[in-house]
Amino acid sequence: MLKTKLTCALLLISTQTAYADWTDSLGDAWKSTKEISNGAYERSKEYSNTVLDKSKDYYDDITTTDTISLRDLTPQVIAEEKKQHIRTVWSEVLGDLDTALALNTKIDSAPDSRFFGDDKKSLNADQLDIFKTIESLLSSPAISKNRDVIDALKQRIEDKKDIIAGYMEKRIVADNKDRASYDDKIATLNDDISELSRRINDEKDKLQKRFQASGLLLSNDQVDILLSRVDADDIIKMSLVYDVLADITQQLMGLTKESNENIHQARKYYGMHVVLLKLVINMQDNYVKKLDEVYLPKIATIREETSRIQQESTELLSNETKKNRQQILRKNIEAQKLTIKVAKLYAEQLNQQKAKVEKARDLIISDYKVAKNTYDTVKISADLIRLMRTNRASFNALMNIQIPNIVPFENIAMQKKFEEMSSMIK
Repeated sequence: MLKTKLTCALLLISTQTAYADWTDSLGDAWKSTKEISNGAYERSKEYSNTVLDKSKDYYDDITTTDTISLRDLTPQVIAEEKKQHIRTVWSEVLGDLDTALALNTKIDSAPDSRFFGDDKKSLNADQLDIFKTIESLLSSPAISKNRDVIDALKQRIEDKKDIIAGYMEKRIVADNKDRASYDDKIATLNDDISELSRRINDEKDKLQKRFQASGLLLSNDQVDILLSRVDADDIIKMSLVYDVLADITQQLMGLTKESNENIHQARKYYGMHVVLLKLVINMQDNYVKKLDEVYLPKIATIREETSRIQQESTELLSNETKKNRQQILRKNIEAQKLTIKVAKLYAEQLNQQKAKVEKARDLIISDYKVAKNTYDTVKISADLIRLMRTNRASFNALMNIQIPNIVPFENIAMQKKFEEMSSMIK
């Protein structure tokens, strides 16, 4: 089983190093795409499984190597990573787009529903399966790798802190010799934690560089805050896929131009571009749906439960006469107030982000309608290229529209509570 969620390619110094990080980049993406494909009609499912199995076999043969150092991660290296990414997934993406385009044509003429055979609902579901495959191919393994390393390093720090806590407990009843031994062990573990923290900062610096190369201009602190959000995966995936789609559109523009004397081929490549616009709309719809049906309801539940506990704590405090218990209850109430405050802030931020994505979705829907109308009208290739160029600019603008407003927390306690709440929501 592979380890991570997304699929792409990382180019380092040699071809072997370039392919290395792909081994750790498929994981749940392959699993979830195959699960979704199980519900598709037979031809679509057969195609999807063929592509996935072929790609999976390709990546299974890759040997894992160490990731590139922060010092060597130059803009040129990142640009080469992106080029290698497009080269590696191009044939699979082109095939998926062709299948999705064929489905789009069927959807237009299919009935809304019927007992036997394809209808709009079943064909749309089949097309969503293909979109899942395309998304998995377009996502960035380098960034996914950075995030996995950060999570692993954080877990190692927590493990070492647990060991220190155990040593501290044993140290209390130890004799002088054993106490000195525990002191040495604790000092060594603290040194290890410092080194792990330094490595985490290096990985965050790599993330910042890769984000910047994709148009996400974030400071180190903003990267930290973004990663603490429950919707970080969704935001990062949408933004980075848009960046790759701009390059894919450039490739399709070239193919359309080269097919100038064959309007059928030109129309086909333009149709693939139309499907890409529909894929973007689907990603945005899924994000808004997840906010409405998962994240925001869970935050509301946390606020309601915390308010109930706060009321209970207040009643206990009003009837408590012992000072030590009063002190504990007051601290509990303060913690509960902080939770309610952070939950309210969290909900506000997610609602603001929802509004941004909905605004971006409206823009893309407009682009899609015009592009689809142009495709149906069978315009000459020069007109198709002109419109594709406009849509490509839209992809670039999406990242600026949809990046959340990232503001610093008032204090460390609020930041920790925010991160705790993200874990609760997940």
